[in-house]
This record gives sequence, structure tokens and C-alpha cells, in this order.
Amino acid sequence: METLVPFIAVAGVLALIVVIFVVSKGLEEHRTEALASASQTMGFTFEPEGDLEVMRGLGDLPLYGHGHSKKVKNVMTGQAGEHDLKLFDYRYTTGGGKNSHTFAQTVALFPQGGQGLPAFLLAPENIFHKIGQVFGYQDIDFDSSPEFSSHYLLRGPDEMAIRSAFGAAALGYFAQQPGWHVESVGGTVCVYRSDKKCKPEDLRTFLEQTQAVLRALGRG
Repeated sequence: METLVPFIAVAGVLALIVVIFVVSKGLEEHRTEALASASQTMGFTFEPEGDLEVMRGLGDLPLYGHGHSKKVKNVMTGQAGEHDLKLFDYRYTTGGGKNSHTFAQTVALFPQGGQGLPAFLLAPENIFHKIGQVFGYQDIDFDSSPEFSSHYLLRGPDEMAIRSAFGAAALGYFAQQPGWHVESVGGTVCVYRSDKKCKPEDLRTFLEQTQAVLRALGRG
């Protein structure tokens, strides 16, 4: 009997892994079905599987440079006001083995929705950014809005153009709305909250919030 214990333990672990996989797959399929339905209601087209290279072709954003095992899913394409729009789930993994972490977020991508905006990255500021600043890591702060500067890391190649783009309206908006990631490259803008997927029933609200981000930058 004692010789069977290790095999029973291994079998139990394998069975647990199978159960987790089946449950996870079921939840993903349910999400895809719910998003497809929500997409139809909003007048968008829907594709369950996306192509990262196609997304890169719309703007090679910093988001796509993170991690490995990258995947685009549940792509919704349509119009939001005057702008073309793609909403999609984007997943990538950092690290490996026990030290790996998979980030999954819903992204609003506005191809050419940021015409006239400079290239920049806006992200919630953390302790590592603050330490990095001591060693010269770029973070554009504004004396006129210490609250904005305490919430966000802002960086990009043309500091003067970025300062011009972030006027009083943008600074005031983001000071009151922490947690957003906004990336601008070549006129394309993406907006998301890191590691947060939008619930299908909240899709319209999420879209309205991301449009408000564009308006704050003078592109709504």
C-alpha cells in the first residue's frame, strides 16, 4: 500500500490540473459567447481569435513588447463616435515556472484616433519608477498638478510636445482617474487597465470611459 501512495498523489495532482483546465476553458468559452453577443448589440463585428501582427500593423505599441506567450482574442471592430475602434482581450506572460505571471486585460485601440499626439506612455506610477528616477529614469512631472504627478509615470521621446499635449484638462482628468494605461504611437492610441478584463455586461461602460480618456487628450 505504501508504494501506491506516491502514485495516488501524482494521480490526484494530475486530476486537479485537468479539472482546472476544463473549468478555465469553459469560462473562456462562456466569455467569448457573451462578448460576441454584446458586440452584436453594439453594432460591432466579432472575431474570437485575433492576430498580433495585424494589431502591430495598426501601431507598434509598447504593450506588445512585454513578456512572452502573447495572444489576442475576442476582437470587436466598429466605430466609437468619429473614431475607428478595436476592443480586444490581450494576454501575455512574464517570467517562467513558479515565478511566471500572466497578465490579461481588455484593450481599447483607436487606430489613428490620436492624430497630432506625440508618442508617449502613461502608466500608474509605482515604487520602482520612483527609485528609477533617482538614476535618471524619465518621468515627466508637472508642478501645476502634483496629484497627477504622484499617480502617473509619463514618458516619451519629445518631452516638450508631450507637455503641450497634456494641458490642464488632461492633467485634471487623470489626477481624478488613476489606474489607466495610455499609449500613443504614430497617431494610434490604446487605453486599458493592466491585468483587468472588462466584464461583457460592462463593455459599453468601458468604451465610454476610454472615449473620455481620448476627450481629455483633446481627441474625443
